[in-house]
Amino acid sequence: MERLLEAYVSRSGLLPNDAFQIRAQRALSPQLQRVVARATPKGHVWACWADSYHTWLFTCEMSLPLSRERGAPVLLVDQYDEAGELKDSGTWVSDQEGKWRRCGG
Repeated sequence: MERLLEAYVSRSGLLPNDAFQIRAQRALSPQLQRVVARATPKGHVWACWADSYHTWLFTCEMSLPLSRERGAPVLLVDQYDEAGELKDSGTWVSDQEGKWRRCGG
């Protein structure tokens, strides 16, 4: 699931080109560490990127029912800013070309 989340973020055009990935939870701000601490016991994975000015944290889980229905992985993704505020939440599916698109529930 981590690879799917990273593929979604890297191919979605959400981040500037100079953003770098933060892989260590201890390197996150206290606010983002709290978000991760709430998400991981639920089985969610996380990925974080930053540049000189902003930080983007994504958490996700896979929807097995929607994945079966669509015949492709369906991710439920939450996006947080550097303050740990939820900025976007959506359901995303990848097509055969590897492009991610938002899908309805």
